[in-house]
Amino acid sequence: MTARLNRARGEHSWHRLFWWTFAALAACASGVSHAQSSVTLYGVIDAGVEYVTNIGPQKSSSVHIPSLTASLPSLWGLRGNEDLGGGLNAVFVLESGFAPAQGSLNQGGRLFGRQAYVGLSGQWGKVTLGRQYSQIFWAVLTGDTLAPNIYAAADLDPYLTQPRVDNAITYTFTSSGLTAAATYSFGRDAVGSAPAGGCAGQSPTNWRACKSMSAMLKYDAGKWGVAAAIDRNYGGGGTGSPLPLSSQTDTRALIDGYVKFDNATFGAGFQHRINHGEQTPTIFDATSNYWWIGGSYLPLPDIALDAQFGRITVSNKDAGGSVIAARAMYFLSKATAVYVTAGHVFNQRNASFSIDGGVPPPTSTPLPGVNQTGALVGIRHLF
Repeated sequence: MTARLNRARGEHSWHRLFWWTFAALAACASGVSHAQSSVTLYGVIDAGVEYVTNIGPQKSSSVHIPSLTASLPSLWGLRGNEDLGGGLNAVFVLESGFAPAQGSLNQGGRLFGRQAYVGLSGQWGKVTLGRQYSQIFWAVLTGDTLAPNIYAAADLDPYLTQPRVDNAITYTFTSSGLTAAATYSFGRDAVGSAPAGGCAGQSPTNWRACKSMSAMLKYDAGKWGVAAAIDRNYGGGGTGSPLPLSSQTDTRALIDGYVKFDNATFGAGFQHRINHGEQTPTIFDATSNYWWIGGSYLPLPDIALDAQFGRITVSNKDAGGSVIAARAMYFLSKATAVYVTAGHVFNQRNASFSIDGGVPPPTSTPLPGVNQTGALVGIRHLF
């Protein structure tokens, strides 16, 4: 009798807990029934066949399909927004980069290696946490009319097309065309390549190791725009990394802009870099100045022509170079286009810049002082 009574009491308690839980969930659901949320799937798939000259010691040529980028990098992502009421919104982005030729993941094989963040936004601005772009990336978009095309002035500083940082917090404020933003990373990731600023991640013992900080101020008036940014990476990656010690820094300061005239857009920019690395005489351990100028023109609504020239000088290293690149694109629809693009890099005696921005180095890297040409025919689709 006592056992049956205890069992009955237990069943009654379980049912009561179930209904309390159900009631709580129902109350929560009714409380947010007026909130609106949306999730958007988006992406790019872009592939082509590329020809590159003067690769490696044998100065060989190669025909292949690039994996990192073509006219655009291939990617897919999810972007979400929920209206929390009172002007407050929850936001998130999950973005994955992939190589269409192999179906494999880029960014070190991570599922969401391009971006992965969540945050809140309101009239006061937006705060986000996770893997995010450095602010210098958003500044470059203002005046760079060709990158992330596989051939572009950005081949002279590959960091500018991929400055992502893990463990980051970002604040952004936008009003009437003016944007102010800042990003702080508690530790850059170890998966990134040396040109991408790879490091050892967060350190529990060294507060400066692998930290990153950047800030941007931008104004966009529609017909013209200008942006300025500063980006600093701290070392601490250890032997073999560009910045072995946490006391070493790599700092870039950039200003660029654009102007539109009818169907033509012109862009230009300048970057000053101070790198305190302890490496061999290359771009990674010196003061450098980098500038570019380019333009885009639409002679017809379904045809786009782009061209760009860039040059980098490295102090006392004879390790600078120049790039000239062009692209012609035909739009089959709003989502699909075919194109042909080509580029040529001129290397100084100690420089080994590659024109091929579509493969990880040193796959297509030339010998120091050797020039290189690339050409690609491709197709891209946006969804």
